[in-house]
Amino acid sequence: MNRTILAVSMLVLALAADSARAQRVDTAGHHPGGAHDVKSGTGTGIVQKIDSEKGTVTIKHGPVRALDMPGMTMTYPVKDKAQLAGLKPLQKVEFDLGYDGKKYLILEIK
Repeated sequence: MNRTILAVSMLVLALAADSARAQRVDTAGHHPGGAHDVKSGTGTGIVQKIDSEKGTVTIKHGPVRALDMPGMTMTYPVKDKAQLAGLKPLQKVEFDLGYDGKKYLILEIK
């Protein structure tokens, strides 16, 4: 009888541990300080609008396959506002776009 109680107890503990593990949030992809893994991809498009004050650029672009993003027109913030200085509306550009799971950010634009 003691063996049966021991076996049942071990089974219950194993199931409880497995359940707790399943409920835990996976933090392996997170870094100290709140930084997240950033996915990135390269796109090409046509500049529609530049807002140097806000540090944004609106681009009509084709698909960014690495981010599973279809072609669209969207306004993106840029990592470095200085990159906006040489841009003009209707200029064709190539850009590196980052995505941290919440926001898109142009890392570089040429």
